[in-house]
Amino acid sequence: MLCPRCGAEMKEGDRFCSSCGAVIEHIEKVEVGKKFCPKCGAELVESVTVCSSCGARISEISMEKASAGARFGAYILDSIIVGVMGFILGFVLEPIASFLGLLISVGYYTYFFGNGQTLGMKAAKIKLCGTDGTYPIGYAKGFLRWIGMIISGLVIGLGYLWILIDENKQGWHDKIAGTYVVVE
Repeated sequence: MLCPRCGAEMKEGDRFCSSCGAVIEHIEKVEVGKKFCPKCGAELVESVTVCSSCGARISEISMEKASAGARFGAYILDSIIVGVMGFILGFVLEPIASFLGLLISVGYYTYFFGNGQTLGMKAAKIKLCGTDGTYPIGYAKGFLRWIGMIISGLVIGLGYLWILIDENKQGWHDKIAGTYVVVE
């Protein structure tokens, strides 16, 4: 068992944490409006920084979600950047233009998503983080989010429109990659 306040290893039945002195019995009885660990889904209690079930660090900072308008503006700017790069390289290297366009898109979004912010996001003062508060999200999640963007656009853009109705302002691509777009 892990201490829900500091994450130190504890024995089952301990009433106090030997590392931080937290009263375990008191912490377990505190009710919170149904907050759950983003990693394992266990119900969390008040003032917890570490999930007692799986040990995942819980962000203490409330992350303000970015507006759909800011996200759309960043997306337009990123699309222009990727489009111009693809056009220039496609013009110069006409025979492999389509493949190059795909490589540019994959490379641009994977690199910048992985580092937490595209150039468009930087201009809009928003950034990308994991649902567990991880920043930056890394290249694997960045690539997964790029794949999610394709899926979001396949069904008449419904995955992007989902941002407008979702409680956490997540599109399908955010849900697939486990990310939030938040205000910087």
